[in-house]
Amino acid sequence: MYDDNDFFATAKFLKLGVRIAIKNPMGQNSSFSTSFPTPKGTTVSFDEKSLYDLERKLRNLLASDIPVKTKLAPFDYLGTNFRGIIFHLKDMNEYVLQETHDLFGTASKRIVRKSEHFFQLLK
Repeated sequence: MYDDNDFFATAKFLKLGVRIAIKNPMGQNSSFSTSFPTPKGTTVSFDEKSLYDLERKLRNLLASDIPVKTKLAPFDYLGTNFRGIIFHLKDMNEYVLQETHDLFGTASKRIVRKSEHFFQLLK
């Protein structure tokens, strides 16, 4: 199982208001992408094939040299054609996984899962 240290950088950036878009998490061409401004006025963009790769990039931004340890498959309950976003609700202190398009490709705003801790969204 996961714990707080597995994706601490991702959770930290989500708490700062960064949103992560997910496309096809269990398929061949998965995508975990995000884009956000820095305090210096530039924009940082990532489009990675796995959540682990995104976590490594975010840890580099935090200057953390702690390696990503676990290799469990996150979001395996979503299937292959899922499209959505992950974000943090500051007023309720909850992480939310929201679907943006359903299986048929139509727009959706269904909340798939909410939790107090980010690692609880993963399994």
